[in-house]
Amino acid sequence: MAITLADIERLEVETIRDAAKALDKQAASMDDTKAGIGKLPIQGRWTGVSATAAFGNLDSLGKFMTIHSDDYRAATKGMYSAADGFDGAQQVLRSIDAFASDHGFHLDKTSGTVTALKEKHDPADMEHIVSTAKQVLAAGESSDAQLTRAVGLLDGPEGDSDVGTGPWILDKAKELAKPEEFTRWWNGLTEEEKQDLYNRDHFIGNHPGMPFEDRTRFNERHLGELTHAAQANVDTLRAQHPDWADGKLPTNKGGNWEYRHWKEQWDNANHTLAGYQQVGKSLDSKDDMRRYLGYLDDQGRAATSINNPDNAKRVATYIPGTGQDLARLEYSTEKSERMYWATREADRSLHPTDVSVTTWMGYDRPMSLPDAASTSYAQNGAQALDDFQSGLRASHNDAATGGQAIQTVIGHSYGSTLLGGAATDGHHLDANNVITVGSPGVLADHAKDLNLAPGANVFSTRAENDIIGLVTYATLGPDPMGAQFGGIPFEASPGPAGPLGTPTVEAHSSYWDKGNPALANMGKIIAGRTDVTPPSYVP
Repeated sequence: MAITLADIERLEVETIRDAAKALDKQAASMDDTKAGIGKLPIQGRWTGVSATAAFGNLDSLGKFMTIHSDDYRAATKGMYSAADGFDGAQQVLRSIDAFASDHGFHLDKTSGTVTALKEKHDPADMEHIVSTAKQVLAAGESSDAQLTRAVGLLDGPEGDSDVGTGPWILDKAKELAKPEEFTRWWNGLTEEEKQDLYNRDHFIGNHPGMPFEDRTRFNERHLGELTHAAQANVDTLRAQHPDWADGKLPTNKGGNWEYRHWKEQWDNANHTLAGYQQVGKSLDSKDDMRRYLGYLDDQGRAATSINNPDNAKRVATYIPGTGQDLARLEYSTEKSERMYWATREADRSLHPTDVSVTTWMGYDRPMSLPDAASTSYAQNGAQALDDFQSGLRASHNDAATGGQAIQTVIGHSYGSTLLGGAATDGHHLDANNVITVGSPGVLADHAKDLNLAPGANVFSTRAENDIIGLVTYATLGPDPMGAQFGGIPFEASPGPAGPLGTPTVEAHSSYWDKGNPALANMGKIIAGRTDVTPPSYVP
């Protein structure tokens, strides 16, 4: 696809320079490695068949470092040059755009056309703008071609696939590749290359577009490592103060800074360990349906799935809200399990593996009600959800399932706000259906403001006694249940009421209770139906 002025304008030139800088460091590291190999004091002291083989391997490694450090440096030079070219093109574009505005013209950066805004205008000015815009495009195309050539050098001489295991390609894939591009690239790697990539980056299993079989085996491997490290941290803290760890507190604990400092570390370490243990527990299936680990990091984020989303016809993503973290993961996965069975009930023609429900805790959730009034958690986590959803679409096995899956995203409480953040402010959420459950707002005034898959439906439900009703319209947007929002509301049980009929927190969590029509309606939606039960309560 041809480059446009709009592409040139929004290009972040510094990302190219950052990539070039990282690549240059990698080349320097290769040079150091090669130099170190040459200084090894072993030749002449070690003889025999094993020595001959070792020397041969070292020689091959040295040649590899020589060839590829040269490639890396050439690519670095090309990337810096391309960045400079784009930088210059952007400066000229800003200048000519200002000139056009000052002289009564509009420069359309998508089409490249120039329009006179006044009946009387100087044709010479228009010609100057048109000519300069063409120069900018030419410079952008030249820089784009130069960048392409530079990146092409990283494929290695004559398509040497060994380069595909270099750490630079991980940065490149994460920063530049679309999930579908990553899927094609990943599926072309050998098993040895995949293993080597994991050895270089233990978070590789989180990449959008990686098939879930590979995501899971690498993330499960990483989970074991993270759990071991977390346990070691707990053991170290226990060894420092075994009495404190057993609850035998110092008599002066109120003023004992050392104890308070240790206790904070102790609590955090145990909480981290509990989170990883919960993730491990969630993968231990008790219902003969395999669990998949589609995301895991060391910052309290994870995503676990019932069945393989790549092979399912109905794929749902459930986003918990305020106060939920990995140490409480089982309460969220239980909701996903209930939605799975509600979906199977809504369409009994679906086979067990035709439905997959993911519990997605891939963002930093607000952990208190005051925090939940902020839009920042949704804005900061929006891209992660977008990436996960587009990754689901990219790695899905359309051929095996007879076409694309129906993708549904369910956001509960602040999870619905995150859902809204992922579909507004320039974001696109790849979902055929979205469901807001007990929502405080989705950062949008109307359902049509959500950028979703073509023809997507927006569903909402709220229990009459849900305490969330006290905060809707506050800071996160209007109530998605309202008629003016333009969504499709559906029935939920009122939920437990407090004294004198006051709203309760219990009602806020009641949507997945057995017999609640909200659960049955969510099952219908995930199954691909739209015949939900209208609500008897409308706020």
